[in-house]
Amino acid sequence: MLQRNNRWPASVLGVVLYTLVFIYAHHFWGAASEQAVRGQPELLLFLLPGIFMALLQPERPLLSTLWVALGGTLLGMVWLILATPMIHSGLLMVAWSLSALFWAGCGALLIRLLRIMLAMRAG
Repeated sequence: MLQRNNRWPASVLGVVLYTLVFIYAHHFWGAASEQAVRGQPELLLFLLPGIFMALLQPERPLLSTLWVALGGTLLGMVWLILATPMIHSGLLMVAWSLSALFWAGCGALLIRLLRIMLAMRAG
C-alpha cells in the first residue's frame, strides 16, 4: 500500500499515462476516420490507466482514477488543440473524451471486482 506522501507521484504518473494513451488513441481515431471502420476499439486502451491507478491507490480506486482521467483528458485536449489541426467537431471530441473516462473507470472497477473475488475465495 502507498503511504500518504506517495499519492501525488502516483497521481502525476497516472495523468501522464492517461494523457499518452489519450494522444495515442486519438491518433488512431483520426486515422480511422478516412476508412469505413465500425466502432472504436482504441477506446479499450483506456482500461490500462484505470487498472494502473487502481493498483497504485487501492483505498479509493475509482475516485482516484476518475480524477486522474479528468486531468489527463484536459491535458490531452489542450495538447491536441495546440499541436494538431482539429479534424472533428468540439462536441464530438467531448463525447469521445467522456467515453474514455468511462473506460478508465471500468478498468478501476475491474481491479476492484478481482480484489473482492480473491478476498471471498481466500476467506
